[in-house]
Amino acid sequence: MFTFYDPHQFFKEYDDNEQLIYHWSMDKIERTDGKVWVINHMFIAPNQNKEAVLDNNMALVMEFAKNTKLPIWPLDPLVIDYFQRHPEFHKIWYHRPAQANN
Repeated sequence: MFTFYDPHQFFKEYDDNEQLIYHWSMDKIERTDGKVWVINHMFIAPNQNKEAVLDNNMALVMEFAKNTKLPIWPLDPLVIDYFQRHPEFHKIWYHRPAQANN
């Protein structure tokens, strides 16, 4: 279980055969303009439905942004792509790339 105010978050899940489904982490860091959550590398097992795993986990990311009132800075390409394709994440996206502003 997690608490929204723990500055280092780990998320992982295993299937019934104890095979890793996904693993990722998020850290709260201090920037010159305030605190932000940084999403580090996200691993999703190749045999998993990538979009379903992302949907479930990005709902949690949105919950973190809403509950802590902090923006999210995705560093992983999978998460950046997800943020680009889902406009509801644009308002919480810290350091959104210029090409994604359209």
